[in-house]
Amino acid sequence: MTPNPLARQRRLSAALLKLRLDRGINHAELSRRSGISASVISRTENPFGDVHRRANLLSIRRLLDALEVPRGGPDWTRIEAYAEDALTGRWWDAPAHSRMGDGQRTWALVEAGASMIREYAGMLLPGLVQTPEYAHHRVLAVTGDGPITDTDAIVRGRMQRQRQSVGGGEANYELVLEEQAIRRRPVPADVMLKQLHHLLALIGAEHVSVRVVPLDSQQLADGYAPRAPYSHVSYPDMDDPPIVVVDNVTKALLVTEPEDVSGYAQLHLRLREAALSDADSAAYIREAADKLAATM
Repeated sequence: MTPNPLARQRRLSAALLKLRLDRGINHAELSRRSGISASVISRTENPFGDVHRRANLLSIRRLLDALEVPRGGPDWTRIEAYAEDALTGRWWDAPAHSRMGDGQRTWALVEAGASMIREYAGMLLPGLVQTPEYAHHRVLAVTGDGPITDTDAIVRGRMQRQRQSVGGGEANYELVLEEQAIRRRPVPADVMLKQLHHLLALIGAEHVSVRVVPLDSQQLADGYAPRAPYSHVSYPDMDDPPIVVVDNVTKALLVTEPEDVSGYAQLHLRLREAALSDADSAAYIREAADKLAATM
């Protein structure tokens, strides 16, 4: 499995920062030695300043030389591998997906190479389970009378994210849905019916779990409920720390502090316990689809 680029960028940044601090060198001195500007060095040491900024392999090697790391030694080999991994697997940077939107590119970046994606959705179904028709209507609803958006490019990007993770990737996927996401009709009836049938098909997949939290669930009566959709993503290499992405409508917000990420993991466990089982959720969704079909 291809490593997650952002996870390896985090390792790269941490390793370079540690080398500089261990040698007692500030940004200005490292800039003088390497010929790389202090601002670039600072950004390289901060993987979250711009998560879509790509590492420059030649610059990384110049920094390692300036930090007197022996070429071909274990530190050089390890850090160079981090830089190479941070540049791989970025399908969202291809010209065909250049207009899929910065927020969705962030989701794709975090999901790449994941071993587990735990997702929560309230009023709307998340992108990883949407049909193309549902996605198309939701993109139009979000943009409304705003700036012209390449709707087809956004939908293509969303479908590619599915193929890379839930559909054809190696990630396990756990989705917890509020009942409103099933009962509410934010798209035309025929589109919603097809979407519900698609959910039922997903539930039958080996690596997918879909659970519905009923409105009358008592297990969350005295507990915290999420105020926004989120995705808790973890990776097969235990040294790559998990990340949470929170959907903020116009952008994806990253949660990276270990204590905060752990809080989301515990919250997700409580939500799953409050939800119907996969089998009962399937029956619930099937009932909702049958009722919708009867009105058409």
